[in-house]
Amino acid sequence: MIIRDINIDKGSWLSEVMEEIPTNTILNKVMTGCGATTLEINAARHSIIIEPNVPVIIGKKAQHDFLFAVYEGTTREDVKAYLAGEEDGYRKIITTPEGFDKKVLPAMYESGIAVYEEYFLLFDECEKPIQDVGYRGDIYLPVEDFFKFKGKAMVSATPIIPSDPRFEEQGFEMLCIVPTYDYCKELTVVVTNNTVHVLRKLLERYRKAGEKVCIFFNSTDATLSLIQTLKLQERSKVFCSEKSVRKLKREGFAAVSDNLSELAEVNFFTSRFYSAVDIKLDYQPNVIVLTDVFHAPHSMIDPQTEVVQAIGRFRNGVAKAYHVTNTDSKLASLPRETLIQQLESKEAIYNRVTAIPTANDIEKATLLEAIGGMDYKRFVTRENKRNWFMWDNAWEDEKIRAYYKYPSAVKTAYKDAPFHTRFVKYNQPTTDEDRLRRKQAGLKSTKELWREVVSQLDRLQAANPDAEPSYMLDELGEECATMVKAHTILGAKRIEALGYDRRKIEAALGSIEENQQLTSEKMQQAVYSRFHTGDIVPANEANAFMRQLISDNGIPFEGRVDRKVIGLFFELEDCKQNQARALKLGKKKYEF
Repeated sequence: MIIRDINIDKGSWLSEVMEEIPTNTILNKVMTGCGATTLEINAARHSIIIEPNVPVIIGKKAQHDFLFAVYEGTTREDVKAYLAGEEDGYRKIITTPEGFDKKVLPAMYESGIAVYEEYFLLFDECEKPIQDVGYRGDIYLPVEDFFKFKGKAMVSATPIIPSDPRFEEQGFEMLCIVPTYDYCKELTVVVTNNTVHVLRKLLERYRKAGEKVCIFFNSTDATLSLIQTLKLQERSKVFCSEKSVRKLKREGFAAVSDNLSELAEVNFFTSRFYSAVDIKLDYQPNVIVLTDVFHAPHSMIDPQTEVVQAIGRFRNGVAKAYHVTNTDSKLASLPRETLIQQLESKEAIYNRVTAIPTANDIEKATLLEAIGGMDYKRFVTRENKRNWFMWDNAWEDEKIRAYYKYPSAVKTAYKDAPFHTRFVKYNQPTTDEDRLRRKQAGLKSTKELWREVVSQLDRLQAANPDAEPSYMLDELGEECATMVKAHTILGAKRIEALGYDRRKIEAALGSIEENQQLTSEKMQQAVYSRFHTGDIVPANEANAFMRQLISDNGIPFEGRVDRKVIGLFFELEDCKQNQARALKLGKKKYEF
């Protein structure tokens, strides 16, 4: 494909360097928000503009009220009524891919309009049909008709060159907008084994500074889990699809929307908002792109396209930008040559099967059933031809998995991305993979969960011997509160001796004799420095001292502080002192 460059100066709009987008062009605008879609909206021709998601359409409609917006709720009859209207000027239709195929085109046909000759078709954010077709097949629907249009173009700040031979056959050019200035944004990439820990630190920093945070994280379930783990329920909001809105509300989280609205202190965005949406604020938020390969595989995104798009949503810029990610060396990925060989082999078998002759309706139905069960069925169009975009999608998936196998691969992935990138490696004793192990252990049995958590607590304690229980709880989450308490009070060996049996462990927690922290070396030193063998001490004085000592040392003990507590350190004999109840301290039970 021929590539042509057009220079653009700082502060200029695309309309200042070209009158309209040429036909048979893939326009690489390089920078987000430079006015490519607006250029077509204002072009002196009838236009159909395809946008990947509804929020983009709503945003463009708000900026240009003459646009006719087609998405869920708009009917084919609505489109026909718009086409039959007497409005002056050019028809401007903005639609989702699904709306184009199921509403716009049928309405055009029924209205007798020669759509392929009379309308210019612009496919905005043209990498999305490749990146999303694997899980959103309908996004491909306009592609077959795209090549029938006399006037047509694709546009994106981060295009992926498609392999479909029709681009070459129809003489497409790649038109690159080249800024004459340094337009790259500052980005800190944090490669860590514990994304939750890093996110907590960043949120604490910006909460103290009173600054808002926007987090791009492509998993509704994992987002809700993060909100609960980090206790963000009262100060966060989630922006996601309508289906996910309903799901989160069923889970009891109501601060959720499928369209842009006023931001909260902490805001989560799923992929619906990664591209094309204009987020206009009178301040610059801190932006975090989050990837967790263990708990949210769909959050593995392309640094050269999706990360660029996410950070580029903010028209007033961003204060600080981060990509926080973990890696997994066990991720499977194929070289491109191997993938193509596999697809070609599957295609050959698929074509042989579809060519099997049938003698009657029963054989035909059986053949169709067999074809429908073949994995390669996903890789063909409605006309039973090779779906080149699905082939490209398969390679994109393999390529992106390879990016997240090792920290060095993440760094390589950013080599050609338009950022001034700073890389930080940050590891913790417990990891995101440990979090996954806890989840998997909990699905097996309570005992397995206890066994796994105790093992992780041992590691945390070895790495940080002076760690408070609150630190352990922050690392593992509130759901492990009883386990942290048991590990603190009883210790790992005692829990193991109790067979990781929750009922036995809870019973042991109620026993003063089981509380190892009460008789720690630090406690022994404090008690034996104050009291000595042979002392006669008023009972209320001994109890008050022990109560204060327990509190000062942050020991988790909820029982009654009476003679049994001081009795952990001395043999005792009850007596009287000035007619008041007292204790005579005998032999020490510990030597330190």
